Amino acid sequence: IIVCHSVTVMIEQLVTVNSSDIADKPRTRKRVELTNAEELYAVRDRSGEALDIETVDGDQLFNHYRHRMTNYDEVLDDIRERHGNITKQEAKKVTAEAAARVLEVYRDEHVKVVKDSQKKGNILKKLMGKAGVGTASALSSWLDGVSDKLKDIASLESSRRQLQVWNDTYRVQKVLVKEILKLDGVPEQTIEKVNVIYGTRSTRKAIERGTDLLELEKEKIAAMVKSSVRYTMLG
Repeated sequence: IIVCHSVTVMIEQLVTVNSSDIADKPRTRKRVELTNAEELYAVRDRSGEALDIETVDGDQLFNHYRHRMTNYDEVLDDIRERHGNITKQEAKKVTAEAAARVLEVYRDEHVKVVKDSQKKGNILKKLMGKAGVGTASALSSWLDGVSDKLKDIASLESSRRQLQVWNDTYRVQKVLVKEILKLDGVPEQTIEKVNVIYGTRSTRKAIERGTDLLELEKEKIAAMVKSSVRYTMLG
């Protein structure tokens, strides 16, 4: 609503310049041009204080636009320097030119927003078609479900990579332990027992081999390795 009012103010500035005014030869070589298009939404008052674009009135908006987005003041200064004064018709012309430049920016912004909305609308339609839903709220629920599934997949992928790292670590440790045993002169019979333990492919098999090699009861072996087991149920 505020933006529409601002546009109305600028249009009024344009229509107040009649054809006889436009026909007059301007007394300045300068034309009003756009200089700071980025100021379109950074609205400020005359002292430079920021204004809320959602509550500022149209007159304040237009004052900001012509003074801060165009060379409006430079054109007026040029007329004063050349002729010492500014006529009413000249003031109207310069104001109308400033309004025209700002309206051109509004036009470009409007076209951009419309095209962007159409593009997003097409994307939304395609997504709704893929999801097999007919409303935006249903699509939102569907996307939430997809998001949860993606999180689950990411978690599984992370666990898989972690398991691969653990496997590599285990293999390196196995090689180094065997080498240390040999260097320290551990009897070959003991090294063979270590190889038997390393050769098992499950927690249950490892406990069984430990029971045989260490001549201990299964319960005692299970209690011994309990702190090392994370995922397997020891029965």
